[in-house]
Amino acid sequence: MVDAPRPEDFSNRAVARAVFSEAILHPTTLFPAAGALLSGLYMGLVSFDPTSLAVGVGSGLLSLGSWIYHYFVRGEKIAENYIKELKEKRKDYKKQQVEDIEEKCKTAGFTEGQQAARELLEAYTRLYQFLKEKSKKVKSQTAQRFMILAEETYDQGVQFLTKALVLYRALVQIDEEKLIKELRAWQKEVKNREKYRNKEEQKDLVIKVLEEKISSHRKRLELFSERGETLKQLMDQCEVLEATLDSTYLEVVDLIHDDPFFTGSRHDNAASNLERAVSAARKAEDRLRNLGKQQDIDDSIYTKPIE
Repeated sequence: MVDAPRPEDFSNRAVARAVFSEAILHPTTLFPAAGALLSGLYMGLVSFDPTSLAVGVGSGLLSLGSWIYHYFVRGEKIAENYIKELKEKRKDYKKQQVEDIEEKCKTAGFTEGQQAARELLEAYTRLYQFLKEKSKKVKSQTAQRFMILAEETYDQGVQFLTKALVLYRALVQIDEEKLIKELRAWQKEVKNREKYRNKEEQKDLVIKVLEEKISSHRKRLELFSERGETLKQLMDQCEVLEATLDSTYLEVVDLIHDDPFFTGSRHDNAASNLERAVSAARKAEDRLRNLGKQQDIDDSIYTKPIE
């Protein structure tokens, strides 16, 4: 998978470093510098003569001039290309990331997750490509804002899908029907033993063991139900984000005749829809995360093998 560009790769320091590196490693800088170095070695080891000196000085000046040209004159263009390349890498990473999730869902038998991953990518790609093409024709801060909001919406959907896949893999390992069947059988056995036990007798060891098993199974079933509900909420949130990307695409396509690009209240509504979707998704994620922290049930019982 393509490595995702880090936030620090877009910093001013990183951009300046990229420009400096491009300028100093450019062939018109590097080759004359090598010539100057070889000329210097020749003069130091073989013969110091005017021709070698002229070649050395000329090559050195040519190399220095090339570096100055590329760093100070072409620097802005080099920086622009560097940022563009990073964005392309990030785009490729996002695409491969969700395709990887889709493939993992397919392998796990998580059909709903597989379909959601495919539809999320399709919705994001439609909107992002349209905005990208439009921004090429009309330089607009608004278009850039839409692209950023689209990315945030997409990223949030990917996070939900990733968590949903983890939950699904855990849930399919639990045989809920078997747990319920065993629980009912043990409850019935305890009831029968209690029925024929003398009231003055102490509870026998078998009943104590059965009650411990019953308690363990109840907790596992409760946790299974809670995790199942969490999985449903994750998928619901992902569907909302995918639908928002699609509806936003339809809204902005309808605005293509506007000049300048995306103006007026309809533009504001389209942007607000994306912003609200991202905000609601983040709140939902925090709510689900806090829910998991507040549970009194130890997750270790969830991963125990079925007896």
